[in-house]
Amino acid sequence: MSLNKIAVINLGLGNIGSVINSLHKLNIKPEIIFSGQELESFNPSHIIMPGVGAVSEAMNKLKNFNFIDKLETLVFEKNCFFCGICLGMQVLAKSSEEFGNTQCLGWIDGKVSIMKTKGLSLPHMGWNTMHVNNKDSIFYDLNDKDMYFAHSYSMNCDKSYIAATSNYGSSFVSAIQYKNIFGIQSHPEKSAFLGSIFFTNFLNLR
Repeated sequence: MSLNKIAVINLGLGNIGSVINSLHKLNIKPEIIFSGQELESFNPSHIIMPGVGAVSEAMNKLKNFNFIDKLETLVFEKNCFFCGICLGMQVLAKSSEEFGNTQCLGWIDGKVSIMKTKGLSLPHMGWNTMHVNNKDSIFYDLNDKDMYFAHSYSMNCDKSYIAATSNYGSSFVSAIQYKNIFGIQSHPEKSAFLGSIFFTNFLNLR
């Protein structure tokens, strides 16, 4: 397992305890980060940002706790590895239609919108299959495997960013990758051994 410095960002959105527990099972003790200043001081090699809830609230917290500039310095200048989980993936887009229009981080040229489910109920909640095309991706161990989902919105972006898709009435983006930036719409922390495999793959990136 990696000896890298792992930061988990706590925006107070959803219970991050499951993520922390998943990492502890891998003998990883991450630093829980509450502000941009803490993040800068810790200077991590890997950042995990989980979250459940509304994109607008997440963006407000990122701004209010001075995360945005610090994150962008670490990710784009210091090449820190970043993984956004569920809500943490959605804030990577340029904008979100949830509860109006919210400007997001814009790291991924995409937009978050309500899922097109062809009549299936929302939220999309439960186990669903990940389809991964790139054998070199850190997501490939999840290919044709079921992960746990809980969401009503999903990201629409150019196929060059798409690492995995799933289907719920229609196809939607279930994972993204751009250089050192990763996002997963499902919850690896609630996906049993497959989640452990995914976290191991991400944390071993160098």
